[in-house]
Amino acid sequence: MISGLYSAATAMDATNRRHEVAAENLANLQIPGYRRRILAQSSFDAVMKPMQPQQDGAHSSNLLGATTGQTQYDFTQGHIEETKLKLDVALNGEGFFTVQGPEGPLYTRNGAFHIDPQGTLVNVDGFPVQGTGGPIRLPGGVTSSQIEIAIDGSIYAGDQQIGQLALAQFADNSVLTATGASLFTASPDAVTTGSSAEVLQGRLEMANTSSVNELVNIIAISRHRDAAQKALNTIAESIQKRIGLR
Repeated sequence: MISGLYSAATAMDATNRRHEVAAENLANLQIPGYRRRILAQSSFDAVMKPMQPQQDGAHSSNLLGATTGQTQYDFTQGHIEETKLKLDVALNGEGFFTVQGPEGPLYTRNGAFHIDPQGTLVNVDGFPVQGTGGPIRLPGGVTSSQIEIAIDGSIYAGDQQIGQLALAQFADNSVLTATGASLFTASPDAVTTGSSAEVLQGRLEMANTSSVNELVNIIAISRHRDAAQKALNTIAESIQKRIGLR
C-alpha cells in the first residue's frame, strides 16, 4: 500500500508540472516566434533501470512512480501573419535571427524589430539585431518608413544597402535552451551555419501552438490529476482502517 501512495503522489506531482507547461504555452499564445514547450512523462522504472548495474541472478526491485524529463521545444514553423510594418520580418524556413544579449548571442524567430534612439535596429527586449558585419544601424536622417528588406535579409535605405540580417541555423536544435518567451541561447560547443530561409518583410511568425490544443491538454491533465488524487485518498483510507485509526 505504501508503494501505491508513492505512485499516486508522484503522478500528482508530474501532472502539476505538465499543467504549468501547458499554461505557459497558453499564456504566450500571442508572442511572435514563441516555440511550444513539451514535457515528457515516464515511469521511474523506465528511467532508472538503464542506469542500474545488472547482477547475474539478481532481480532488481520495481521502481514505482512517475517522473517528468527536461522541458523540450517544438521548433516547427508557426503561422506567418501579415502586419505591413516595415520593421516586422518573418523567416520562412529553418533558421533564427541573431541578437546580441548581455552575455553573448541569442537566437529568436521573433522578428518584431524597431529602431532605438541611437538609430540601432533592436528587438522587443532592446537587444541589438546582428547583421553580417555587426549591429545594424540606420544612417542619420533615415526613417523606418524608408527601409526595404530583401528576401535574403539585405536591408536598404533607398538605393543604399545598410546591412544584412545575420541568420543562424543549427544542425540539431536540441542545443538551444529558452531564455525568455522567444529567445534561445546555444550551448558553447554548438556549431552554427548560415540559413537559407526566406526573409519576409511586413510579416511576423506567430507562436506555433493553439489555444484549442492547449485547453484540451489542460483538461486531460486535470483528469489525470483527479484520478491520481482519488487513488491517493482511497489508499490512505485503507491504511488508516488497517492500523485502526478509523
